Amino acid sequence: MPKTLGQILVEKNIITEKKLELALTRQKQEKGKYLGQILLEMGVPQDEINKALDSFNKRKPLGQILVDLKIITPTQLTQALQKQKELRQEGPRRPLGKLLVEMGHMKYFDYLQGLSKHFNMPTVSLANFLPSATLQKVLGEKYAQKHLILVLHNSAATIKLALAEPTWQLLEEIKKALSADKKIEFYMGNPNEIEACLKRLLDPFSITKYK
Repeated sequence: MPKTLGQILVEKNIITEKKLELALTRQKQEKGKYLGQILLEMGVPQDEINKALDSFNKRKPLGQILVDLKIITPTQLTQALQKQKELRQEGPRRPLGKLLVEMGHMKYFDYLQGLSKHFNMPTVSLANFLPSATLQKVLGEKYAQKHLILVLHNSAATIKLALAEPTWQLLEEIKKALSADKKIEFYMGNPNEIEACLKRLLDPFSITKYK
């Protein structure tokens, strides 16, 4: 039988058998949550969970996550995958989530919810967050503006980043740009809220209402 994510993490001494039992109990009680999401909430390092998911091909595709959440139906997923395949012949690959939004099968908020689970990133509210120009310089202000990234926290050991639309390419770029000794914690942020925070840095007196 294929090993589960929990078994893999136990074998790698990332978590104990006791912690896995507690996580599995929580998973039964908290319907709709994946084990990785629960372990993250229990304090297991995000990077360790993601390494296990990718190394052992345990990461669930975005489309299947959206079906699991009952945001879309299997039929709608099949239609979108076929459309994606057809469009691929005309140009660059279109992200499945955005395509599903354009086809009217789900709302943009649903897309963000699916991305959060796919990348194993907790969502963070930025409605009352006060952005720091000094923190933004860690990644480069122009780069952060271009990719809608907000630096939430930075210390010698850890940096916390909110991303509007993460991609694997973007995550790898960020990891290469930062010190290998620094722990990176990624969070999903609402694009409107991130844009408002970045705008506030350019114009501190601006008042932006979130959509």
